[in-house]
Amino acid sequence: MEERIRADRHESLLSPEIMLAFRIEQSAWHETKSDIKAGVVWGKRKAVLLAWVREQMDIVLTPRERHCLELYYFRDLTYREAGAATDTNASSVYRAVQRSIRKLRKAAKESGLTLNR
Repeated sequence: MEERIRADRHESLLSPEIMLAFRIEQSAWHETKSDIKAGVVWGKRKAVLLAWVREQMDIVLTPRERHCLELYYFRDLTYREAGAATDTNASSVYRAVQRSIRKLRKAAKESGLTLNR
């Protein structure tokens, strides 16, 4: 077995004979056809839900709530970072996000949309 050391990781090269001894079904990245199909179904459902959320954000949320939700969930900012972006404090952004979530859940319930947590 040949070994090389790189600055960012330790790398070991295995011979093809050793690699053949590993069963693909045992690998961490192995997916069955049913796993793949379930993933595709989940992805399509997620796309539909995301489109519904985006639409409802325009309907049921105030511009400030929508902006705070956008910063926190879609731009992945912390409450503190979102507060700095909106010239408010983190607790104000937190309250706006929580209020937005309550409104969106209420809209989902009223439209008959089921949400899995």
